[in-house]
Amino acid sequence: MILVFPQKDYWKLLYEGEQIQGNVGSNEFDITFKYPTLLAQGYHQHIKLRDYIFLDIYNYQQEKSVIMECPEREHLLEFRFCILMHSPSKNILYQTGEYFLSSSGMACECAGLEEELMRTIEIVIHIEPEMFRFFAGDTSGKLPKELQHLVKRSDQLTYERYATQTPMMQVALQQILQCPYQGVTKRVYLESKVWELTALVIEQETQIYQGFLEVHALRPSEIDCVYHAKEILLKNHDNPPSLIQLARQVGLNDRKLKLGFRFVFGTTVFGYLHNYRMELAHNLLIQGHMNITEVAQKVGYASLPSFSNAFRKKFGISPKSCHR
Repeated sequence: MILVFPQKDYWKLLYEGEQIQGNVGSNEFDITFKYPTLLAQGYHQHIKLRDYIFLDIYNYQQEKSVIMECPEREHLLEFRFCILMHSPSKNILYQTGEYFLSSSGMACECAGLEEELMRTIEIVIHIEPEMFRFFAGDTSGKLPKELQHLVKRSDQLTYERYATQTPMMQVALQQILQCPYQGVTKRVYLESKVWELTALVIEQETQIYQGFLEVHALRPSEIDCVYHAKEILLKNHDNPPSLIQLARQVGLNDRKLKLGFRFVFGTTVFGYLHNYRMELAHNLLIQGHMNITEVAQKVGYASLPSFSNAFRKKFGISPKSCHR
């Protein structure tokens, strides 16, 4: 049995669970939540280092398979370090010893599967864009060219990449897990480690920008799978499979599928599908053989207002304006 939760319901369930330490009503900066038995065995430690810097430590094992559905949403700058990731099926987002980088901006709708008995230890850093500008920019807050893509507007798609942790990153991560301090000393110590990790990540980002470090490319067989996934999406544009279902159909995990679409098409899986739907709708409206409601249904929208809003956002005009 697979449990399916909208993102907000998943986090509500977790944050309403038992607190191992800290008190939500107090000024404590460090709160640890025990996972509800419905979800997993383990804990999530949430540490607010400043109003604009957050550190989260996850240590748990899934009790049941869970899919968390995430809507399109504004996203902070994020560094996600995998200390341990093990799943019986090996269908995992990223490997032990890797990290994930995401810029600020607009994160697309997605769904993530965590399978029964999956074991996870993860350290996650979130930084508000303006705080990152303050630390990484010049006196006016302007970032160097090689880092400007890490801070994007809320209407711009996030930049993402995966990479292998360096030995220096691994040392800093273990120091976070084994922090020997309490109180204000703990907060200062952990913030110093957050900025140390940030420095190591942006050093790699600078090397990539300057051409000294190569980003992992996809194998030809994986690129073929991406094109196959595109064909499945277009064939089923009015009722597409979920990201996880699509990945399984073409023999990739969802991480490789997402990376592949960005590598081959320069957008996300459902960003590609959305553009196709809108272009198809535009052509159908111009042809004038179908009314607006019929066009909306043809491209997979059950709600006419949702279709009209998406169309206006894409083309800057209403569907009625180009219907003949």
